[in-house]
Amino acid sequence: MIERKRDTATPLRSLLRTNKKQVVLAAVIFIGNNAAGYLVIAFLSSYAQKSLGMPAAPVLLATLLASFGWLIFTLYGGILSDRIGRVRTFQIGYALIFVWMIPMFMMIDTRNIWAYGIAIFILTIGLGLSYGPMSAMYAEMFPANVRYSGIGIGYALGAILGGAFAPLIAQALLGSTGWSGSIGIYIMVLCVISFIGASMVRETKGAPLEAETEDADARVTP
Repeated sequence: MIERKRDTATPLRSLLRTNKKQVVLAAVIFIGNNAAGYLVIAFLSSYAQKSLGMPAAPVLLATLLASFGWLIFTLYGGILSDRIGRVRTFQIGYALIFVWMIPMFMMIDTRNIWAYGIAIFILTIGLGLSYGPMSAMYAEMFPANVRYSGIGIGYALGAILGGAFAPLIAQALLGSTGWSGSIGIYIMVLCVISFIGASMVRETKGAPLEAETEDADARVTP
């Protein structure tokens, strides 16, 4: 962009004028992953200890081990997206989270530490596959002159709409229904929304990233 003297003095104005749809889709794609991820790092360990009476040390250790699974499957999600495409990898990841939500809470509610650890570890498979392709897809969705602003705003909006309120909403659902599965249904709804958002993006794998890439809207289905 510097070589072509095409850097934009007002990238935010250009972004909102030409790429609002991509910003909205970037946010929508992230909300399911972010909400489910916050359950792992903020809610489930508290739920296991305070609501189920499970000992703190094993619960925290199981959560730590599951986080390594998240790391591994995130790396694999990026690799897989280079092979089968970003959109398909996202779809697989969100489908896995959707299918696993209710069985996961059923396992956790047994109060067995091994069941707890296995349940959240399996969740990280879907989390990794729906997070690994994200940086590449976002970069490929936006033209170079607004890419930084587009990715930053889309990611931040997704984090606010998805994970920022997830622990609070989860606790409210648990308190009002007394059934942990209601939290699973909440995450399932967000996964459906994110699945649809990812499906609305035409496959970006292999899209050029040079400054000439102007028509990012062409990669989004009507």
